[in-house]
Amino acid sequence: MRFAFARSLGVLLVTSSLVACGGDSDDPGGGGSGTATHFFLPTSKGDNTAAPALALDGKGGLHTVYPAYAGGGAYYAFCANGCQRAEDVSSVHFDTEGTVTNAMLALDAQGRPRVLLSAYAKVYYASCDSSCTDPKAWKVTAILDHAGKKEVSGPAFALDPQGRPRFLLHTYLTYLGIGQGAPLTEYVTCDQNCQDPSAWKVNRISDQIWHHSELRFDAEGHPRAGTIVRFVNSDNSTTHYGSYVECRGDCTQEADWNGTTLGVSYSSETEAVRMQPAIALALTSSGKPRVLLLARSADNQKQLAYLSCDEGCISNSGWSSLALDNSAKIDDGLDLALNAQGHPRIVYTYDYNIILASCDAEHCENTDAKWNLRVVEDATAMKSDEIFLYENCNVGTWFLHAPSLVLTQDGGARVGYQSRDVSGGWVKKDPNGPDCVAGTDMTWSRLAVLKP
Repeated sequence: MRFAFARSLGVLLVTSSLVACGGDSDDPGGGGSGTATHFFLPTSKGDNTAAPALALDGKGGLHTVYPAYAGGGAYYAFCANGCQRAEDVSSVHFDTEGTVTNAMLALDAQGRPRVLLSAYAKVYYASCDSSCTDPKAWKVTAILDHAGKKEVSGPAFALDPQGRPRFLLHTYLTYLGIGQGAPLTEYVTCDQNCQDPSAWKVNRISDQIWHHSELRFDAEGHPRAGTIVRFVNSDNSTTHYGSYVECRGDCTQEADWNGTTLGVSYSSETEAVRMQPAIALALTSSGKPRVLLLARSADNQKQLAYLSCDEGCISNSGWSSLALDNSAKIDDGLDLALNAQGHPRIVYTYDYNIILASCDAEHCENTDAKWNLRVVEDATAMKSDEIFLYENCNVGTWFLHAPSLVLTQDGGARVGYQSRDVSGGWVKKDPNGPDCVAGTDMTWSRLAVLKP
């Protein structure tokens, strides 16, 4: 069945500016000056790497997973509480067949890491129960071979309250819809013996493509997702809507998943760094959803929207929203987390720098709510590369994007993101050589440690 998604929420988005309604606090928890350190996450083979996913355990230890940029493989890394520098981080390399396009991470109640890797043709599941900086402690299994016809996009992997892994799998989304396969989304589950591929069950839950999803569970074990839903219009064109979905019944059955759209999603293939569709979901302690969406405004511009719902959340009318920023300088990637009081902290990319915004109001979706801003890292302050420049290029600059966020108990934060070193310039080193062709010459996963 096709879900009865509402399609009118675009009128809810209120135009305002995050900069205009924000302050200048340097503290992600609010009320402090704060400091930050930054470093690249390690690779055992000098690989180029992409954006990391982060998780904090109950002791404050930081777990992260990040894919090699090309050629296959991914890394798991751990840094104990108090992590301040790259030397504090220990890493493990996972081998895969084909490039990993999405590396996802979840911790069970004991803080044990579970990893899902989506490569071109296969999905891998990895688990470790102790001594996880030892490669021998990990079990890594290819659990699905879909021959390139499906994918897991976004942080669509989570553990239920019993620690059982689940994820959302969808038909591979092709470039510009060329050769697009039949739309389908599946809910994939395993209850035990999850290193055995036959233990995983694939359940059809939609005849639409839900992509770039974030999957979470409430305390009662109900799955919720912020997702981008691909709708096929009557003229066979497509529109991608940021959406919220949930299941309250038998989640292996399509009929028990319900939801609503939250606004038209924005993406772009023409930016300096491709802008992927982006949505983030967080739940309050009582299970109330909060969403951050990269939306498309009524005049087809970028719009950073924060949305809140306390009840009736599978109906369009249950949601309130605020357009935090409408700047053309919004770039690829965003994330959302809630502190212990349920107040939102968001990270996003602005002019290829990483920004953190926080709000401590009772209703942060209101136009009078104060949002404080902090620069996580200014790319122009990073040391420029002068070694690995493309031929006849004379300028190297950093482009930061695709941030992820976790909050510490003391009011600090950890932010991971991708850092691309891009060659450029207009003055030829060799006047007889070719023109400089701008492009990424190296890319690494990077971490910012923000103190309260």
